[in-house]
Amino acid sequence: MTHLTRDVLIKTIVAKEVAGCGGTDYLQSLKNAYHHWEHESSQVLCQKYNQINHTNITVEVLAS
Repeated sequence: MTHLTRDVLIKTIVAKEVAGCGGTDYLQSLKNAYHHWEHESSQVLCQKYNQINHTNITVEVLAS
């Protein structure tokens, strides 16, 4: 299993959010999504990741 880090959670969430974007909107959506999620707390990232992947990870399992 991959070691879960904040970076892995952010990349997973951002990829899911921009998956439907295309054309000229894609790059701006990607930048906006990264900016938003990199400033969220680890708790919020875990909640969103759990919602997307139907898991139940907690902040305690995140690797440094």
